[in-house]
Order: sequence, then C-alpha cells, then structure tokens
Amino acid sequence: MAKAIEIKDVTKVFTSKEEGKKKVLRAVDGVSLSLEYGEFVGLLGPNGAGKTTLIKILGTLILPTDGTAKVAGYDVVKEPDKARSSFGWLHGETGGRALYWRLTALDNLKFYASLHNVPPDVAKKRIDVLLDFFDLVEDKDKMVKDFSTGMKVRVMLARSLLANPPILLMDEPTVGLDPITADETRRLLISLNRDLGKTILFTSHNMLEVEKLCHRVAIMHKGRLIADGSPALLSKLHRETEGIILEVEATLQLERVRKVLESLPRVEGILNAQETEGSYIFQLAVDDEREALYELPGELKRAGITLTSISRSKPSLEEVFLRLTRK
Repeated sequence: MAKAIEIKDVTKVFTSKEEGKKKVLRAVDGVSLSLEYGEFVGLLGPNGAGKTTLIKILGTLILPTDGTAKVAGYDVVKEPDKARSSFGWLHGETGGRALYWRLTALDNLKFYASLHNVPPDVAKKRIDVLLDFFDLVEDKDKMVKDFSTGMKVRVMLARSLLANPPILLMDEPTVGLDPITADETRRLLISLNRDLGKTILFTSHNMLEVEKLCHRVAIMHKGRLIADGSPALLSKLHRETEGIILEVEATLQLERVRKVLESLPRVEGILNAQETEGSYIFQLAVDDEREALYELPGELKRAGITLTSISRSKPSLEEVFLRLTRK
C-alpha cells in the first residue's frame, strides 16, 4: 500500500542575480521523509530551514529541482491533478485572506466545492456535515467579513475538507492567533486526526503545540532533515546529561546548600537554581539518574538539608530543537 506522503531525496534550488552575480539558494537539500496514513507529523525548523518550500512542493505549487515527492501515491510532478485531489491545504494567516469576505460562510463553501468539482448533491450533504462539525450552522448565512478570527479559521478548515481528502497539509495554521483561538484550532486538528482519521503534516514554531499534537517530529535546518522521531524519543536520544530536579526547604543559606550539592559524588554540576517562598529548587546534572535518586536523599539528610521533592529532569522538545539546530 502506498504511503500517505513519500519524499525521496528532494532538492529545491533557487537562483537569482544580485549585482550581476549569480546567487544560488539550496532551500531544500536532499530531504527524504514518509508519513503513514493516520499519522500526525510536525515539521519543525527555524526561519529559512525549508519547511514551507517542502510543503509547497507537496502542494504542487512549486516543482522540485531533483528527487521525487508523492501524495497518496501520486507523483506531484507527473500526476499533479490526482495529487491535488488527495490533500487539503491550510496556510496560517490571521485575517482569513483565503476566503471571500463579502460572501457568507455557506457561499464560500459552495464556491470552493465547485472548484474541487464536487457534485452539487454531494457538496450539499458534505457542507451540511462540515458546518455542523465546525459549529458554524447558526452563522452559515453571515458574511465572512463579520466573523471573528477563530470563525474564519473554522471556515478555512472546513474548506480544506470539501473534497474529503485523506491528507491535510497545515502550514502554521495557528500563527498569529490569540491563545483561545489557537487552542480551539488545536482541538479541531486533534479531532480531524483522531475522529476522522486524517493524515496531517503540520508546521509550527510553537514547540509546546507540536509536543502536544504530533505523533512524530521531523526537524529541518538549512534545507536538510536533521532529526525524525517521536517527541519523547528525540528527547531521550539527544539528552546531553542525565538530570535531576530537587526541591529543599530554605532553612539554610542558598550558597551553603549549593556547596553541599556540588561536593556530592554523583553531582556533575548545577544547571539551574531558583529561590521560591520557603524553598530552593535545583536542576542538577548527574552521572547516573537511578543511583542519584537513591543516594541523594540520604546525603542531603546527613548534611542537615530537608528534601521536599526529587524527580528526573527531562529535556523539552524546545531544548532538543535548540541543541540540534545550534550544532
């Protein structure tokens, strides 16, 4: 069975002239990536990493310089029409510019359904279902110009599903949204994946968002794919030191507690120290987490330090991302 998305050695080179000199930009550099049906995969990378270029290649908006890309088994260069019929697209924007503001939500969906060649009788049934799914039934006859940003996003998501595609390409769908609207959009994306089984390739700069939503994370940097795995696996593979977080009562001076911790054999260093009301919180680098968790409580007690809590410290996806891209 064909994969939902299959990218093999894709390269995209842009050329331009500046002051009579030829300038070459390798926006995507030999990327290979595949998605199984039903996966929710996050595509991360700093600005200029090549994420949007790769999404546009999959969306048949630009041609690759080299390599092959397939959506639902269809080559985006050789079979662009079939590839387009297999995915829905949403490019993040705060103003809903992809909609016709002087049309109602219903008329927008009817218009785009006709562009997708959805038969009128099928379109009517599908639009009714989508209006209900995105909670737009009561507002379907209102003009989009009067909609809030969140409502516009819901209409755009509904538009991306008019042809009932198995695959969704979501290029920063929550960019510029207020926290409430962004959270609502994330919930809708989870529902599209979990309840409707849509395969989603999702780009974002929000690490917490990606960690919450995605089954897998692929990280791009300078056009190349530098990591691919679950958020938990990436955190585990790229942990530079084993760590412990502990909280102690502030009965002694902070510097005294710090010196005690630095003298302990398992502690390789203090990564962070914070003073809160009535306690100190330390993030420690240790040589062995298991042994440190076992030994530290007794050593602190012998030093006259009252331990409140102790746990393992796991690097966040953001820390992993920063380590990888800085390298």
